[in-house]
Amino acid sequence: MRSRRFKKIFSSKKDKTLELDITSLLDILVILLVFLLKSYNASDLKLELMSKIFLPDSVSRTLGNDAVIIQVDKNKKIWVDHKPIGQIQTGNEKIDFLHERLIEIKNEKNKKASKMRVLASEMKNVNKNVNIVMDKTLPYKTLRQIMHTSALAGYPHFKFIVQGNY
Repeated sequence: MRSRRFKKIFSSKKDKTLELDITSLLDILVILLVFLLKSYNASDLKLELMSKIFLPDSVSRTLGNDAVIIQVDKNKKIWVDHKPIGQIQTGNEKIDFLHERLIEIKNEKNKKASKMRVLASEMKNVNKNVNIVMDKTLPYKTLRQIMHTSALAGYPHFKFIVQGNY
């Protein structure tokens, strides 16, 4: 008699199935996924243009990385990391004030890295990159001067920041 009673109790629980409606939960998850995808930025580069610099157009989709930013406007004024440092004069291939500023930045980064004990392999890549932002009306000679000076200061890897046109 006792076994019949237990069988009735257990068999009645197996027959009842619970239904759970997860439609609203899926709606919320889809909305969150769309929001996160729209707000994601793959580049760690944050750029504020100085004065009126008109960037050349490009269809390239590669993104810049956080590095030293050199900006040059149409009057050949130079900013390094949003600080004005001087104006390019024609003549020399090497721009002295730019070279000095880049060496200072490199020394500051090395001091910070030694304090933070960053891996040597990471430091090699970080300290060699420079992002160049130039007005599209400037001649190639100006770009060559900036690239030459940057390479002499220990920044041989260049990224050109342009206006996306896609």
